[in-house]
Amino acid sequence: MQLPHRRLLHTLLAACLAGPAWLWAQPQVFTLTAPQTGNTNRIPFNQAVLTLALEKTRAAEGDYRIAFTPRMNTARALEEAKRKNYPNLLVLTTFQNALLDAGLDYVRFPVDLGFTGYRICFVSPQARDAVAKATSLEQLRQFSVGQGIGWADVGILRYNQFKVVEVPLKDSLFRMVALGRVDLFCRGMDELEPEYVANKSLPGLDYDRSFALSYKLPRFFLGHQSNADALKRVTRGLLLAYKDGSLKTLHLRYFGSALQFAKLPQRRLVKLETPNIDRIDFDYQRYYLDPFAKP
Repeated sequence: MQLPHRRLLHTLLAACLAGPAWLWAQPQVFTLTAPQTGNTNRIPFNQAVLTLALEKTRAAEGDYRIAFTPRMNTARALEEAKRKNYPNLLVLTTFQNALLDAGLDYVRFPVDLGFTGYRICFVSPQARDAVAKATSLEQLRQFSVGQGIGWADVGILRYNQFKVVEVPLKDSLFRMVALGRVDLFCRGMDELEPEYVANKSLPGLDYDRSFALSYKLPRFFLGHQSNADALKRVTRGLLLAYKDGSLKTLHLRYFGSALQFAKLPQRRLVKLETPNIDRIDFDYQRYYLDPFAKP
């Protein structure tokens, strides 16, 4: 009398085992670098955008968990990714050809939607007036520019004949420009407002209102080449979020106010050349938003 029940149990078990394999798997772990600063007013953008991508793929590819490294700068984070010291470590940073030769690969989607390629500069009190009067690239080259060690901007600015001063920690650059130890510290136009607000108590800190640098600065999530499945999943998720508009909505939720604050249409654009990005294998600029459009 128990055989039909046993047969039914076997049938149900077989049906379950025939379902998606991820139902039986542990959540896929993705690791991000913890923020360098203590500003925790809201979830960091890299975490928010990764969560969005993973949610878009959860139904098809399973559950996930996001972990964090200790605080570290970009150069250190890239070294950790090269050594595979954390599971599926993703570093949101600017692409450079040399990263491919170091064993890294990238998510095929520009996470910043192109806005960080427009750079607006914090300016020292001593250089403020002279910078505002500069009308050519040659004149701007006379001013020193502070940047973080390992940032792609360093190579771009030096390629365009700027004098660059590198320091290990981003926070120290605000103090350096406020004290006149460097003339300029240039940031993405979507970074200017929150960083100015967070640091405006520093005596002497101000930003230039006259010009913006413009150069190709594609930003991707980068990770080790051996984490190909994770990179592809994030690519698929970001494409889905781009197509349904949720990525733009997230971006403007974080940076809409900053884009208005930057007043890009009122600035002189100074265009620079970007070396060492010709190994990008897809048209990343097709996903860029128009920075002159109203958010």
